[in-house]
Amino acid sequence: MRKTVFVIFVLLFLLDNINAKNIGIAWVGKAAMQDSILRGFLDEINKYNEDLNIELQKELSSVKELKTLALQWDKNKDAMILLRSNAAKMLATTKTTIPTFIGGTNHPIELGTIKDFLSPEGNITGVTYYIDKKTTLRMIKLFIPNLKSILFIGEKGHPSTPLEQKETKMLSSTMLNVKYYEIISDELNEILKKTKNQKEPITAIVLGNQSLVMDNAGLIVKAAGSIPVFSYSKISILRGALAGYVADNYKLGTLLAQSVYAVLYQNKKIKEIPIKIDKSPLFYVNKKTQKRMNIKIPIRLNQKVIFIEN
Repeated sequence: MRKTVFVIFVLLFLLDNINAKNIGIAWVGKAAMQDSILRGFLDEINKYNEDLNIELQKELSSVKELKTLALQWDKNKDAMILLRSNAAKMLATTKTTIPTFIGGTNHPIELGTIKDFLSPEGNITGVTYYIDKKTTLRMIKLFIPNLKSILFIGEKGHPSTPLEQKETKMLSSTMLNVKYYEIISDELNEILKKTKNQKEPITAIVLGNQSLVMDNAGLIVKAAGSIPVFSYSKISILRGALAGYVADNYKLGTLLAQSVYAVLYQNKKIKEIPIKIDKSPLFYVNKKTQKRMNIKIPIRLNQKVIFIEN
C-alpha cells in the first residue's frame, strides 16, 4: 500500500513538472531599472501560485550574446522576457516563435520592435518606460517661466537617444517655442567639457535616459553650474538633477507579470495584450538640489512631488 502511494506521489510530482511553464529572463549590461522591473514582476507573478520555472541571465556582455541565448530559448522555453532598449531593437530583426515580452525599453514602435501599441502583431508584447516628453517639458516651463532654450544631453550610439533627441527637439520648437541645443557623445569628458563651456545661453538642461548620462549625472550637474538640470530618468535625479517625471519601474514589472500570465495561463493571444505604459508617472524632485538652487516647487505641482534625498 505504501509503495503504491509513493508511486502515485512521484507521478503527480513529475506531472506537475511537465505542466510547469519555463520562462527565460535576460538583459545586456548593468542597469538598476531592470532590477526594479524584475522585483515587480516576481512579486506579482508569485501571487498567481502557478508552476513556473525561471532561468535568469542578467547583465550579459553583448547583444550578440543575448541573440544567441534568445534563439536557444526559442527552442526550449514557453516564453522569454528580454529587457532594455537594445533587446527591443534586436527583436526588430531577430524573429522568435514563442511569446516574447519586452520591458525596460524606450518606445518600441520607434525602435522597430512592433507597429501597433494596442494590438501588437506577431508574438511580441510587454511594457515600456516611455512617457510623452510633453509631460516633462511642461513641468520645466512651470519651473522656469522665462524659459528661452533647452540643452539635451544624450549618449551617442544608445538606441534610445535618437528617440528622445527627436522628440525633445520637436517639442522645444512647436510646444515651447524655445531654442534647442544638444550634446550627443559617448565620451564623458567631452560631455562635461561642452556642458561647462557651452557658448550658447542655456536656461535648462535635460538629461537622456542612457547609462553614460545617468551614471554620471552628478558630474554633469556640477559642470552645469547654475543652470537647472532636469531628467527623463529617476537615477539622474537621485544623483543630483533637479526634477523629472519618471515611470514607476516596479509598477511596470507588475504590469509585465499580468501580461505574461494572461498569455501563458489564460491563453490570451499576443494581439489581445497591448504594450503597457505607466499612465500616472511619478514626479521626483531632488530636495538637496532644490534647496541649493533656491528654486520653488510650482504651485500646480505641489501635491504631486516626491522628494528624493541624495
